[in-house]
Amino acid sequence: MDTVKLILQRKSATISLHELESFCEASEYEALVSEVNGLVDSGVICVMGRDTNGMFPPLHSRYRIIRPTQDLSDLKDEVLRLGPDFNPSGYLANIGLYIKHRDLLRGLHDYLRDNGAQLDINMSKNERSYAIWGYEKQLDDAVCKNMLRFTGWDSRLNFYNTPEPFFDYLCDGDNTESILILENKDIWFSLRKLYMENRTACRLYGVFIDGLLYGEGKKITRLAALENYAREGFSGCPSFYYWGDLDYEGIGIYLAVAAGFPLQLFVPGYLAMLSYAKEQTLTQCRTVQSSPPQIDEFLDNFDHSSATQIKTLLESGKYIPQEICNYPRLRAAMDET
Repeated sequence: MDTVKLILQRKSATISLHELESFCEASEYEALVSEVNGLVDSGVICVMGRDTNGMFPPLHSRYRIIRPTQDLSDLKDEVLRLGPDFNPSGYLANIGLYIKHRDLLRGLHDYLRDNGAQLDINMSKNERSYAIWGYEKQLDDAVCKNMLRFTGWDSRLNFYNTPEPFFDYLCDGDNTESILILENKDIWFSLRKLYMENRTACRLYGVFIDGLLYGEGKKITRLAALENYAREGFSGCPSFYYWGDLDYEGIGIYLAVAAGFPLQLFVPGYLAMLSYAKEQTLTQCRTVQSSPPQIDEFLDNFDHSSATQIKTLLESGKYIPQEICNYPRLRAAMDET
């Protein structure tokens, strides 16, 4: 690619002598001087400031890139050729915005012209993005979002957002009725192992549970993650329970999810954790944690005695990890029901 094209392709309005030198093919200084001065004489760049490189003959340290002016009448014709579906009056009133959106508009216009019938077929966001522009993340780009809003195409591309992928184990597939969200991987794996060993045992601490979902810590709190998961792949509307660590962070995860999704706390699991904690010495939290402002909403799920125990535990800086409910204890909890 020649030097002029390399310079004009830069997004920056200026270019340093050092950058120019990397673009030029001159092997000696005199040849570099000749090529840079030639770019100035031809109107590709112009001198900025008074600083030079201190050599003879001198070259300036920085130059401004002079981009060729565009024929606005041609651009106006382009806008009109897009057709009424692309807000031509808006772009005619703001040609600068059209120039900014130009490549995106062309891609969308060509897609609609050649493959418009595909809009009748629902596909994922990234699939639609790739089909239109050849880049699967284009619909996440701020300029693209602005273009779609400006033209009114932001709700017309017939795509769906894919649900957040979670590790789950569903005893009855799409007929699953009750799903337990588990904060930590080990207890999810241990419970899945127990469910696979005895496929008819679907009760845990006396509660019917026929689905296990690994929440992966705070991943479950991502915007609409659980809503999207619940919306896909179930014949009915499963009930959801949450069970995590007894520390401020685990409680905060539950509160964050419950604030936007119908969720029940798996109280029997927490009561079991409190019971098992009497058999061993608890340790201090390894990280400094702050009490969530809505912690009372968590404590209201328990009777007064249990709520007091939890509050005292947390205020002392100690915690009970979910892993206290180890495999043998979980197996016993399933055998007892």
